[in-house]
Amino acid sequence: MAIVEGHNVFPHEVEESLRSHPDVREAVMSTSSDPDRLERVHVAVAVGPGAWPTEQQLRCWAREHGDARCAPGTVPILPAIPLNGLGKPDLPALRALAGERSGRAVTVLGARRVV
Repeated sequence: MAIVEGHNVFPHEVEESLRSHPDVREAVMSTSSDPDRLERVHVAVAVGPGAWPTEQQLRCWAREHGDARCAPGTVPILPAIPLNGLGKPDLPALRALAGERSGRAVTVLGARRVV
């Protein structure tokens, strides 16, 4: 769970709104903290073959199909969510990816794999 602007935001709320997009196969939520200790939501998504959604399209989709406060600040689009040796999302790799894109420290909160 993350606290965004005083509201509890659960990974499943954010991830499910993006998983409902026809081009998205997987989604994993992470957060970053800015210098004022405010949390921002980020979601790494894996898209299907031949799918070309843009980050802006996915952010708009998340706002329209979920709670507006759950809309991610960034949506890295990947061919697949990186997995560790146990077949779970590679949290350090996702933290690094979201940190590079946002320039902030990132904590991965939700890590579910959709088959």
